[in-house]
Amino acid sequence: MAKINPFNPNSVVVPNLFAGRYEQVRSICTKLERLKDGLSASFFVFGERGIGKTALAKLVLYLARVKDPELHNLDLLTSYYSVEKGQSISNVLQESLNKLTEGIEKNLLEKIGERVGSLIKNGKFQIGAFGVGMEVVPGSTEKDIFTIKDQSVSILSNIVRSICSPETENHKDGILIILDEVHNIDDIHSLASILRNIVTTLDVDGLGKVSFLLIGYEEDEERFFVEDSSAKRAFDPIRLDVMPPDEATEVLKKGYDSISIKYDETLIKTNIESAGGYPHAIQILGHNSIETDKDQNIDQKDWDDAIFNTAFELRSKDFSKMYTFGKAPRIRDRILAVLAEEDRPLSRKELDSKIESSIYQHIKLLKKCGAIKETPEKKLTLNSQLFRTAIRIDQILKARKLTSK
Repeated sequence: MAKINPFNPNSVVVPNLFAGRYEQVRSICTKLERLKDGLSASFFVFGERGIGKTALAKLVLYLARVKDPELHNLDLLTSYYSVEKGQSISNVLQESLNKLTEGIEKNLLEKIGERVGSLIKNGKFQIGAFGVGMEVVPGSTEKDIFTIKDQSVSILSNIVRSICSPETENHKDGILIILDEVHNIDDIHSLASILRNIVTTLDVDGLGKVSFLLIGYEEDEERFFVEDSSAKRAFDPIRLDVMPPDEATEVLKKGYDSISIKYDETLIKTNIESAGGYPHAIQILGHNSIETDKDQNIDQKDWDDAIFNTAFELRSKDFSKMYTFGKAPRIRDRILAVLAEEDRPLSRKELDSKIESSIYQHIKLLKKCGAIKETPEKKLTLNSQLFRTAIRIDQILKARKLTSK
């Protein structure tokens, strides 16, 4: 029988194995409870690739409908939609609203259809001018934008009146709409204005039982709020950073416990540091530790093998053209190693003093290949925390090799 491995680096963590992010989860669930009283609450979760944004959103999606007594007993009508590249706001809203219909009983959906008229056809909502998908792109008129807003409000207000009514059997507390990969929206410049108008109008009408949870990168969050500063009154920005050591340790413990494998918690705390708190790297380490284990007990030998395999996996993919893994470092590699060790943006002067060699001729090349980026303060930093993790694992392996001689 094949060994069961609870860690899957290439998939979203299932809710029963999710660990950490307690502050963010409780903050979101606490505000979602306000929907019961008609007080809307929306969120923008952002962070770099692989930081666990989608896993957090999927956990919130799960908690929003399971009536967990420890997390505000939420019972919401939910939808999750991952935006495809180049989609317009009207199309994204249409798809996400149609996802809601999967949780609406047929008789209620028919009643909603009678109220919204031409905005529904064959049980599916249609948003746009005269039933045709409308794109909001630079140059679109305010009339176009408000058409989408008004149609969305009409649909949502009628859903709220139907599924949130105490007279409705199995009625819900409110609605949660999750939009993932928002960087793919072709017209993200108008997204904040449209969504803010939707939730504000519903609030004014006494129907503030709708929450949006958006997921994107840091630059998406910046663009979202810069186009409509008033959106900050409707959306709470939630940044996801690397996980602290205790939460990272719990991720592994929860996975090991799920398959009744033995482990030493002290060894977990010692070795998990190599992942740098990065959820994707944690999952890879956990996965590899299970794969290398031979006796149902994760010991230091298993950890050594897992770290080696993880380092090999990371360096053989995205970062192989940025850093010389496993070999004597060049000046370029030394620059990257310093940035990885410091784990903070450094000025060119600071880097120069630490390298003790001229770095200026190498900075342009490192920026061109995407290994480093420059902050608004003109300081240099690695392109991602995952890259830092790959370098740190490589350094750990090199240090162990030296000490073993």
